[in-house]
Amino acid sequence: MNSKPVNALAVVASDLKQAAAHYQSWRSDGAEQILRKYDETVNWIAWNPDLFPSRFGRVQRAILKQTYYIVYFIQENDRSVVLAVLDGRRSPDEIREIVSVRRKSPGQ
Repeated sequence: MNSKPVNALAVVASDLKQAAAHYQSWRSDGAEQILRKYDETVNWIAWNPDLFPSRFGRVQRAILKQTYYIVYFIQENDRSVVLAVLDGRRSPDEIREIVSVRRKSPGQ
């Protein structure tokens, strides 16, 4: 087991806002539900990030249970960093581009 803290890039707050708006549009408690599922997933990543498969090189992914959304993250020596929370129905090329740009951005 390889537990370590999880941090998220600042831009992930915008991703979560979009996901919450999406689920709120068709379910009265949708925003709270998606945020709860994100917290649960981040806790699993913190507990053992090695459980999750790689998707784009070093970038790993964790699916938010019973949603279309996926958490993309990388592992560093002392922490895991959430790069994005995106709708998994997007084009894989689009997802790869977003994750790649964020991975290279300063402020990690």
